[in-house]
Amino acid sequence: MKGRTVDTSPAVRDTDAESGRVSSRAKASVCLLRRLSRIEGQFRGIRKMIGEERDCLDVIQQVTAVREAITMLGIEILRDDFVCRRDGKAVDEKFLKTVFKLR
Repeated sequence: MKGRTVDTSPAVRDTDAESGRVSSRAKASVCLLRRLSRIEGQFRGIRKMIGEERDCLDVIQQVTAVREAITMLGIEILRDDFVCRRDGKAVDEKFLKTVFKLR
């Protein structure tokens, strides 16, 4: 891949020695890192919009989008985290959304 760096984070290196397959946990980590990169891009966009003195409602719309993206990131982290699993049952997604809406 020309012009791209190779990701050697533990999530990417977590492969099965025989098959070369990446574990499901490693795949989840890669997805979370991609989601974080998109959120970082949204933050940079907001910074640029403020610097350009864009309309307040346009900026607020982007802030709202970032808040939702961060909420969904938190839900994904908790949903995929094995520590959050009790007796083989996944944490209820409806419960997670409620938790993230509380202040």
